[in-house]
Amino acid sequence: MKTTRFHISGMSCGHCIHAVREALTALPGVRVDEVGIGSAVVSHEEELVSVGALVDAIGDAGYEATERI
Repeated sequence: MKTTRFHISGMSCGHCIHAVREALTALPGVRVDEVGIGSAVVSHEEELVSVGALVDAIGDAGYEATERI
């Protein structure tokens, strides 16, 4: 599993955290390690889900994510 860290803009409350967590856990091969206001740490099987797919899922939940390197 690869661990990827994200900066997420637009989050401000517990509902935001829940929405991001739900969007990510809906993807196959994803384990959400941590979600907080403005960030997330996700472990994922690279052959099942790409970083781009994770960013898209967060975007579909209504937030903008960028990978933290």
